[in-house]
Amino acid sequence: MGYPHQTAAGIAASRAMKGSLSPARSDRRPPRATPLTRRYEVAGLTRSGALIDFTSVAPATPAFEEAFAAFARGTLIATADGPVAVEDLIPGTMIETADNGPMPLLWVGSMMIFPSLPDVAEDAVRLIRVTADSFGLARPAHDLVLGPRARVLFRHTGCKQMFGTRSAFAPARSYTDGVNMVSVRPAAPVRVYHLVLDGQQILLANGIEVESYHPGTPADVMVDLEMRELFLGLFPHVRNLTDFGPMHIPRLTEHEFEGMRAA
Repeated sequence: MGYPHQTAAGIAASRAMKGSLSPARSDRRPPRATPLTRRYEVAGLTRSGALIDFTSVAPATPAFEEAFAAFARGTLIATADGPVAVEDLIPGTMIETADNGPMPLLWVGSMMIFPSLPDVAEDAVRLIRVTADSFGLARPAHDLVLGPRARVLFRHTGCKQMFGTRSAFAPARSYTDGVNMVSVRPAAPVRVYHLVLDGQQILLANGIEVESYHPGTPADVMVDLEMRELFLGLFPHVRNLTDFGPMHIPRLTEHEFEGMRAA
């Protein structure tokens, strides 16, 4: 396996060499910083229903990583045929959703988390261990490990006051208390996954209600046409962001979640 995060050092060096051969210009703009990149693994259905899988190198930014980092290997996802480990799911599998019954899985994405790499944000490499029965009897039935970008369904009267709905999704890391939900920095590289269905859906991971992947409106993708095309290229069943379908459940920030729990 190649080095997980790559830079455009070679390209930058080439540009620098060309620049050294060019006449000096006082109005030359400084080069734009090139973000780190990583490898993303994708298996998805095309718009015609064909199954394809591929590896893509794309920026290692939150907007991209959020699509790949919700569930650790071994997470049991409820399907029409019973629980299936997330790493064994393939597009086309009928996934049980909390609100809409069985729905076809359209896309599976995964990436590796490398905790020892320098210059990587701490919250991007920490997993969240949910101990058995933390949310009630058999929820989860066994310890569950969520990825750094997972969101868990939160029911609170504050959601009704803020959004007009009875529930919202909150970042899983917001729940950490050191007892029932523990933030863990893995000792070795681990693979994490995410799943796409038609629209935003509530999935059951080891009995816990979690969010399927939906991009929402990621600002750092929306403002740059080249970045948006690169992002959409990771999802063979879509042509634009609206093809991901509707979002009917709002999302809380960590700050909003803490405020509701403290009220």
